[in-house]
Order: sequence, then structure tokens, then C-alpha cells
Amino acid sequence: MGFWLEDLPRLIHESRLELRLSLFIFSLCMAIGMLSCWAEPEFLRSILGDSYVEMTEANIKSGDPMAVYKEAGAFNMFLGITLNNILVAFITFVLGLFFGVGSIGALIFNGVMVGAFQYFFIQKGLFQESFLTIWMHGAVEISSIVVAGGAGLTLGRGLAFPGTMSRERSFQLAARRGMSLMVGVVPLFIFAGFVESYLTRHTEAPDWLRAIFITTCFSFMLFYFAFLPWWKARKGHFDIEEDIRLTPDVDRRVDFTQVKTAGSLFADAFTFLRKNIGPLALAALAASAIYCCGAFLLADVLPNELFQYNAGIFGTISSVSNFFESAGNPWLYLFAVLAIAIPVFTTQYLLARWRYRSPDGEEDSEIEAPAPQIGSMFYALLKTIVALAAPCLLFLLPGAVSMVLLIPLLPLLLLWTQVMIYEGKGLWMGLVRMSNLLANNFGQMMGVFTLLLLCSIMASLLLDTGIVWHLLNIICINFNFNPAGALAFQHIGFTLTAMFLFLLCISLWAAGGGMQYFSALEANEAFFLRERLAMIGKRPRIRGLEREG
Repeated sequence: MGFWLEDLPRLIHESRLELRLSLFIFSLCMAIGMLSCWAEPEFLRSILGDSYVEMTEANIKSGDPMAVYKEAGAFNMFLGITLNNILVAFITFVLGLFFGVGSIGALIFNGVMVGAFQYFFIQKGLFQESFLTIWMHGAVEISSIVVAGGAGLTLGRGLAFPGTMSRERSFQLAARRGMSLMVGVVPLFIFAGFVESYLTRHTEAPDWLRAIFITTCFSFMLFYFAFLPWWKARKGHFDIEEDIRLTPDVDRRVDFTQVKTAGSLFADAFTFLRKNIGPLALAALAASAIYCCGAFLLADVLPNELFQYNAGIFGTISSVSNFFESAGNPWLYLFAVLAIAIPVFTTQYLLARWRYRSPDGEEDSEIEAPAPQIGSMFYALLKTIVALAAPCLLFLLPGAVSMVLLIPLLPLLLLWTQVMIYEGKGLWMGLVRMSNLLANNFGQMMGVFTLLLLCSIMASLLLDTGIVWHLLNIICINFNFNPAGALAFQHIGFTLTAMFLFLLCISLWAAGGGMQYFSALEANEAFFLRERLAMIGKRPRIRGLEREG
């Protein structure tokens, strides 16, 4: 709860200028959208599209103008809307990498679109009905997009105006602050998706009840994102701002002995991946090769018939289930579980070894790392395979359903395997131990993992650009493959590449779970503090220097 009651309000207060600017831009562009529709009726179609306008007009004529919120099943609508809203917010944030200009562009587009959409119903004389319907979920959803825009502007400000810091250091601090803000709005998007799917469709509800609900939602957003940070700052609840509490301007290091915020855990996961990219990439490549050998050599069909990849944006993500199930190879699931277990085990084993390092990444002279035992490592790998066998069934579900269910379940299982590797627990005792560690850290872990998952989705877009297929086609041309051989080579090569990137993302998720484990260990038990205290007076050397006396 400390993150939601202390850390996030402090970050909101520190980013108040960017958040205010984001709200101003969105509100101004919403007004511009309404004014443009009033001045030029055809402007609406250019923003919303002909098909959507015609569908809404047909609904108005039929006597149910809000029928669009009733067409799909509630659960499927919830999954699709929630994932789409989180993705829109994440893109708005990431566009801040273009010195904030990208986030401003996203705010302008979304603001104009919302304004045009609202004016469409005003023009039809349906303002009250549309307001009481749209803003039931829009109060939280639109406000959260504004916060995401503020996070993107924070990111852009760190790049464009580094001040006295190096641009890299300024960007690191801005990214940590922005990512923490994004963690804070993820539960709000889930709530907004639930409201839009299950509550908005009940347009027959009394107007006064819907008005009270909308007022309550707006009041909460104003209280949490405006009044609470201001009140806490006025009462002196916050320390001096992070920009003043700077550590030396050096390369970022990972310290496993501290209780950390969601933004720090997110940044540490990427830092760990960067510092260990060699062994992690090797493990992912070896696992990808093992998977492809098992998938194609044991297949009953031709390589180009084993997997079917969807075209277009997010086509690869929507095809992930193909890696786990295919009529052409009944052993595919077992090879997929083995392939995932290898980078997960490698990541968590490296994390366990890094626990014996000082924050600068060097071997800690006070604590000697135990020598790895082949037998124990094999047993730990076997436990990892068993632990991941059941949850990998989630990847067999349709893309949107799979992504939503992965957010609460997969980080738990990754933490479970981390506990078994680090503490040597069995399957059952590891599960109990994991539950104890997550007693006060579940929300934070969900937020961090959601952001890591969204980063992985964005990385998968590289596969949807056609670059990989183009490079494979060039290789086929240079080696003069026949048509059948070229087709087989391209599918094998793309599968190997896609699986390699997928397993690297799995390593990132495992790293995030490992960072959460060490933070929860210190938060719940002060494990590392007690360990350091126990070492006082027992070592003749401290940090490599001779101890006096």
C-alpha cells in the first residue's frame, strides 16, 4: 500500500506541471474537435470514419443510440477494451521518447476524437443520454489517458531538458518517474474496462444513479491526482524531490538489498537484462534451436504448413498459440514448455548468483557465493519445467484473453520458481512461501509485470514490419534455393527468430519477478539488513579493505 499512498502521490506532485499541461492540451483539443464538427459537418467522418458514423446513425433511428455498448458479450468486450486502453496509454507514454512531441500528438488526436464523438450526439439532440452513458467509463478512462500523456511529457522533458545532469542520467530518472505513473493507471484502465463492458450497457438505469456514479468517478480522480498530492506536499509528507536527492551521475547499478518502488523494479529488470545479455541471449538461442529441432523434425507436415502466422500489426502476437499447439506435431507443447523453462531458469539462476554481488556488480567480499552443483541445478531446472507446465496452457487461449490472464497469473508462477531456485524449496513449500512474500506486494508486481508485458508487445512489432521475412528472402536468393526449399527455410528461420525474441521477453519477465522477490524479501523480513548485521565482526576484510584491530 505504500506505493499507492506515498510513492505515487509524491511522483504525481513532482510531475504536476506535465500533468497540468497534458490536461490543458487534451481539453483544448476536445474543444477544437467540437468546434470543427460545428463548422464543418464532414469533419466528423474524417475522424471517426464513415462506417462508425453510419452505424451510430442507424442505432439512433432504431431508438437505441447507445447500442454499440451492447453488441458484444460482456466478458469478451472487457478483455478487448482493457487491453486496447492499456495499449493506447502505453503508446502515448512511449511516444514521449520523441522529446515529448509524440505524446503531445497522441493527446491532440485523442482529444479531437473525443470532442468530435461527443458533439455528434449533441448535434442529434442526445447530449444528456450520451453524457450519462459515455462518461460512466470515460470519467476514469479519459482521465487515465491524460495521466499517460503527462507521463510521456515527463519522459520527453527528461530528454529535452536534462539541466545540469547528463542526458542519459536525466532520461533514466524521467523514465523511472514516468513508468511509475503508468503503473498507477493500469488498475484504473482495468476498472474502466469493467465499467464499460458490464455497466455502461445498462442505459435503462435511472439517470440520477448514472449521474451519481459519474460524479463519484470524477471526484475520485480529482482527489487522488490533484488534491491528495497537493495536501501531502503542503503537510510536509514528501521528502525533497528526487531531482535533488540524486545519486552520483554514473552507470545505473542493481542493488538487491533495498525495498524498491515499481519504477525502480522496472528499470532494474532492464538493467539486469543489459548487463547479462550474453548468457541470456545464449540461453534463449539454445532454447529456440532445441524447440525448432523438435518442432520441425518431428512434424508430420511440411515446415510451411506447421505454423500459420497472421499478417498485419500484432500479427505475431496473435499467432503465439501456434508455438504450443499444432495438428502437425503432437509434441509441440512439451518442447515449448522446455524452451520457456531454459531462459527462466537461466535468468533466475543468474539473479541468485547476483545476490552475492555488491551494488556495483562486483563480487561481494563479505559473502562468498556457493559453488554451483550440477545435481542441484538439474533438479532446480526440473522443478522449473514442472512449475511452468500448467500455466503455459494460457498461451493456447486467444490473443486478448491470453494477455489479460497472463498479467495476474504468470508473475506469480515466475516468483514461485524464483523461490524454489533461490531458497531450495519444493513445489508445495515454494507455493506457500510465495504467497507469504506477496502478502503486501501483489499490486506492485501486477503493475510492473503489465508494463514489462506491454514492452514485449511493442518489441514484437519488429516481427510485423516484414524485415525478418525480407532478410530471409535475400538469403534464399543468394543461396539459390528452389521454391520449396526457400519456403521451408523462411518458415524455419522466422520461427527461430520469433521464438528467440519471445524467450528474451520471457527472460525480462523473469528478471522483473526476481527483482520483486528480493524487494519483497527485504520489505517483509529485512533479510539483507539482518544478514549484514550478523556479519559485523566476523570478517577480517570489509569491502576489500583490511579491518582495523
